[in-house]
Amino acid sequence: MKTDRFDKILDQARLNLDIVILPAAFILVVILMTISTSFKFLTYGNISSILLQLPELGLFTLAMMLAMTVGGINLSIISTANLAGVIMAWLMVNVISPETSGASLTLQLLFVVMAGLLISLLLGAVNGILIAYVEVSPTLATLSTMILYEGLTLAITKGKVISGLPQPFVGLGNGSLLGIPKPFYIFVAAAFFIRVMIKKTSIGKYQIMIGSNKKAMTFSGINTRKVLMQAYMVSSLLSGLAGVIMISRYNSANARFGTSYLLLAVLTSVLGGTDPNGGYVRVGGVIAALFTIQALNSGINILGVSSFVSTMIWGVLLVAIIIYRQGVARYKEKYLSRLVK
Repeated sequence: MKTDRFDKILDQARLNLDIVILPAAFILVVILMTISTSFKFLTYGNISSILLQLPELGLFTLAMMLAMTVGGINLSIISTANLAGVIMAWLMVNVISPETSGASLTLQLLFVVMAGLLISLLLGAVNGILIAYVEVSPTLATLSTMILYEGLTLAITKGKVISGLPQPFVGLGNGSLLGIPKPFYIFVAAAFFIRVMIKKTSIGKYQIMIGSNKKAMTFSGINTRKVLMQAYMVSSLLSGLAGVIMISRYNSANARFGTSYLLLAVLTSVLGGTDPNGGYVRVGGVIAALFTIQALNSGINILGVSSFVSTMIWGVLLVAIIIYRQGVARYKEKYLSRLVK
């Protein structure tokens, strides 16, 4: 019995190499960065900083992951977050009175956040309509809306920064609970929700099946347009949630916040096992990849590497990961064919 169980575990590991490789990559990155930074990497301050910064990239990565699951991509995640964030910041500064406090302030802030998330859903619906109904390619559609949303954000701010947000709201992005930054709890809740949606609901299963074979899903009577709409709306909702955390943490809103997250979101999604062509996703793998990328990013910052060099590093990593994914896919095909024989 033990031998059979071991063989099953071994077969699972061979078919899902990420079970071994992603944790090993994270441990390797931690060791290398600890040695390279003379153990500055493992200080409480740096670990706390990683947990504080991780939710923004994490939410953007989940947003990108959902778009990739249905065989698309969402290049407008950052501009969606910034447009929703700027509108929320404008409402907080111009509508909420500085004298407001207590329960009244909390209630008004809650309404503003809900308005921002609703705007994110509407922006996602625009992407969904273009892709599902107008049948524009996801790359072209979200590239267009990325430029559109950024232009709207610049029109609202006139290129300036909106700052001076209410302190209770700023505390959401910078405070901690039980020694853990509050935004990290928001990310954990969002990741749990997305995992349940993909694994346990028909919506998530339809999204994966559409990514695998959209034509077959259409012929089977599934409303593929509706499923695509839902995928891009949830993707934008996650972007809006990231926008809430960003403006709260920075105590300001701007049209150009978080631009570096777009490449990192694609990189982390693919590293985590999401198939860029759609039809395959592992939320656990994406989270493992997220911790690995964030650890590497933190180590690079401690070492004082310039932003230009770090961008080059992310680009090289993305190319390497795509090649690695193609190799894994071929290995799985060969291994499964041997099992059949």
